[in-house]
Amino acid sequence: MDSSFLLVALILVGLVGYMAYAKFRRDQRTFDSLYKPTDGDLFTDEGDLETSGSISFTGKSDFITQRFRMRAGKYKLIYRFPTDINVKVELSSADESDHEIIGIKCGEGEIGFTVRHDDDYFAEIEPEIDCDWEIEIIRLGLPSSSG
Repeated sequence: MDSSFLLVALILVGLVGYMAYAKFRRDQRTFDSLYKPTDGDLFTDEGDLETSGSISFTGKSDFITQRFRMRAGKYKLIYRFPTDINVKVELSSADESDHEIIGIKCGEGEIGFTVRHDDDYFAEIEPEIDCDWEIEIIRLGLPSSSG
């Protein structure tokens, strides 16, 4: 009876371990499909703020987003950072000819900023130390009001 209990326990531990491993791999594939490196060549409407209206990112350390399309106009950055750790958010054009530090902030809040040229952009998020952070970029106004 003791050996059958041990065998069942061993099978259950193996099954739970396999399920955890499969979930980890599935989550990694999902993450990889959402957060492409900035030197990727694939552009879709999902990365176009004109189409989607907003784009958001979360992380736990320094991060460079995939490229996303931004039209000239006004935007709002909504951020959720730890209250005691400064996090820098910098926006750069794909060719890095245009870049701006949107803010170095802690806590939660909003920052308005303006994009002067239609282009593909990426954001660099750099916390002072590794911590959970979240940002969302929202286009303000109607698409026809760019300028």
